[in-house]
Amino acid sequence: MSNNFVHLHVHTEYSLLDGINRIETLPEHVKKLGQRSLAITDHGNVSGSYKFFKSCNKAGIQPIIGMEAYYTIQDRSVKDLDDLGEPYYHLILIALNNEGLHNLYKLSSLAYTEGMYRKPRLDDFLLGEYSAGICATTACLGSRVSQLILNDRKAEAEKMIHHHKALFGDRFLVELQLHEMEEQQRVNKVLMEIALRENLPLIVSNDCHYTHEWDKQLHEAALCMQTKTTLSNEKRFTFGEIDVHAASHDWMWKNAQAQGMPYDAISNTVSLASMVDSSSYFSDRMNRYPKYQDLPEGETAHEHLEIVSKQGLFNRFGSMPPEEYRNRLDDELVAIKKMGFSDYMLIVAQFMEGARTVDVLHGPGRGSAAGSLVAYALKITEVDPIKYGLIFERFLNIGRGATPLIFDHEMVEKIESLPVSHTKCNHKH
Repeated sequence: MSNNFVHLHVHTEYSLLDGINRIETLPEHVKKLGQRSLAITDHGNVSGSYKFFKSCNKAGIQPIIGMEAYYTIQDRSVKDLDDLGEPYYHLILIALNNEGLHNLYKLSSLAYTEGMYRKPRLDDFLLGEYSAGICATTACLGSRVSQLILNDRKAEAEKMIHHHKALFGDRFLVELQLHEMEEQQRVNKVLMEIALRENLPLIVSNDCHYTHEWDKQLHEAALCMQTKTTLSNEKRFTFGEIDVHAASHDWMWKNAQAQGMPYDAISNTVSLASMVDSSSYFSDRMNRYPKYQDLPEGETAHEHLEIVSKQGLFNRFGSMPPEEYRNRLDDELVAIKKMGFSDYMLIVAQFMEGARTVDVLHGPGRGSAAGSLVAYALKITEVDPIKYGLIFERFLNIGRGATPLIFDHEMVEKIESLPVSHTKCNHKH
């Protein structure tokens, strides 16, 4: 049963002097607990997201990227306290896919640049603009819903839940937390009543600020640094008796059961994780090369690459190329398309054409690029790779995922020094 739980509310060292979970080691810890997924929800930022993504993938754990946002019910430009005397509230946001991840980046940036008042804040307008691909939860005692409940304004708390459900649709969940403090118990009771009445999904979290139970004192020390006090100060800010470690499924269920929570609150964490397409995270950032700008109307970069490569190979032979060459060209084009380097090959071919036009000296090819028949067809290189038994996979290998390298720095500097009017190689690339 240990894999039937996912921590969806987790603070790392990127929640400065608050969370002390280490991104490099936390994924391995939850893996040892038998858990298959893990979220990151740092306060007001997604700065640790890529490091977390890589660390989880290395550990074989599904990364779930989120943020515990600072939310205001007022316009984000208003720098004043609201009707409860609060400047902001907490709201958990989780990216379900790459679109949601981009929206998290936008929300975090705009919160800092447009909503800063004590903390970087979001408002309803920003959430409405950038909620696509994001799910949300009611978060902790610091949420607007929780504070309304604690102020005996239950009807308004339910109205707030309806408001967020209108923003996020079925991507909004009610979050319970296991802390035994009296305030949390009051909030949990009302949240469960509302969720049952409104048929809203429940999840349970432990609001993880540290990894192991024995890390509690280290976390208290971090809080002291944040609040500029000492452990000996009896009036210092403290988490008290609550335990916010990255717990096992059995620990979570034992405590949830003791507090009258349904098992759905446990299993729904796994259901939410299954909704997250973490494989799409950063998918548009793996290849940051520019786009080829001179495509004929109606053609994609790869379609154009196929056409000019086949024409170029025909020109090399002055007639229909042998079958071995045609098959090799087709195989290389498949690999180039899959790896996303169609624009790259077209741009390099255009560089070479520009170099020849203005008599820039160039050689027959360098390194692994000489193993590409496509490069030979495009006149990027002058070496027939089949004739000399050169291997394409040294240049571009789907299994390895390495970046192809054609130019050396000296060649690039010579071409970039040319006047724009003398070559097609211009700065729009």
